[in-house]
Amino acid sequence: MLAIFRSRTLTNILSIVFVLTVAIGGFFLREFGLALAALMVTAIVLALSSPKPRAFCSAVCPRGRALGFALAPISLRRSFPRVFSSRAFRRFLCGTTMFLVFMSLFQVAPGVGIAEWAGMVFWTLCLITLSAGIILGFIFKPRTWCAVCPLGTLQDTIREGRSGGSRNREPAV
Repeated sequence: MLAIFRSRTLTNILSIVFVLTVAIGGFFLREFGLALAALMVTAIVLALSSPKPRAFCSAVCPRGRALGFALAPISLRRSFPRVFSSRAFRRFLCGTTMFLVFMSLFQVAPGVGIAEWAGMVFWTLCLITLSAGIILGFIFKPRTWCAVCPLGTLQDTIREGRSGGSRNREPAV
């Protein structure tokens, strides 16, 4: 039992618990979605301050860790089509996602509190992207979602802007 605390297993299990808590908890309390917003802010802060590329993805992201751990035994491990991990496709997906989130945030339904509405928007985003991640991870490799993740793409874009050029390479799948 003590070995579990010395390995990544505990972190992987906690990541799964976190992802499921937000995904399932949001059915009952929409504000659970605000956890996703907090993770997004963390990713942006790390992209602005860390010298390491995709620092959030490698050190903090619970979804990538959960998908990698949970899907490893059942993934078909097929090759991911390169067109989907291209910079152009990733930036299109990131921009479209950001546009839809911002548009949704500014269309608050009558009688719904701001925190509940924002939580619902981010919770919906969480469910959609988690579903996509599970499908991609089953068909391709467990962490295939990480190759197209809008948050990872945003980090890459911020990092490029900070360095003044294109030092970004395509994510490995």
